[in-house]
Amino acid sequence: MKSPTFYGKPAQVGPLARVLNGLAAKHEPTTKYATAALDTVSALAKTKIGLDAMHSTIGRHAARAITCCVNVDLLADQWTALLTNMGKGDMSTFNPPVFPKGESLGVGFHEAPRGVLSHWVVIDDGKIKNYQCVVPSTWNACPRNEKDEPGPYEASLLNTPIADAEKPLEVLRTIHSFDPCIACAIHLVEPASATAISVTAV
Repeated sequence: MKSPTFYGKPAQVGPLARVLNGLAAKHEPTTKYATAALDTVSALAKTKIGLDAMHSTIGRHAARAITCCVNVDLLADQWTALLTNMGKGDMSTFNPPVFPKGESLGVGFHEAPRGVLSHWVVIDDGKIKNYQCVVPSTWNACPRNEKDEPGPYEASLLNTPIADAEKPLEVLRTIHSFDPCIACAIHLVEPASATAISVTAV
């Protein structure tokens, strides 16, 4: 697993990061649904639950629900825009790519449901020469970096009380709150030759 950093620091990506950034940016839909969620929890708990409670296992699940609410509203707007464009006669659905001769470099960033996703590619005469992606679980599941700073998974587990050491369900609940998917986050390298190793499941 790689250990990517943001300005030299490990970074959690995903719904919680998205919601906290939305709140910091005063994004109106995020603020609306996050406030509603915290107010509901506060009413049920009969005590004021603040934003700091979001930095938790249940907070990540709440952030996922908040993100869903924001996206449903956005999808309604996009559906209306699509129908409006079609009503004006715009029926195009695909722009065929045109690749220049020689070598081209490309990078694309996307905010996927699990968090930030980036794709890096080198294209040579219309053919992929090199490709890699840095997926959300690479950020969240990363091991300690060269400064010995823990990644988000490890940091979220520190000081977690375990009721039964033989069945550490609390660990599973916390890690599952990140919605992990590490199939494309794992990269094996043979240190002597620095070549990648392919592993096929049977």
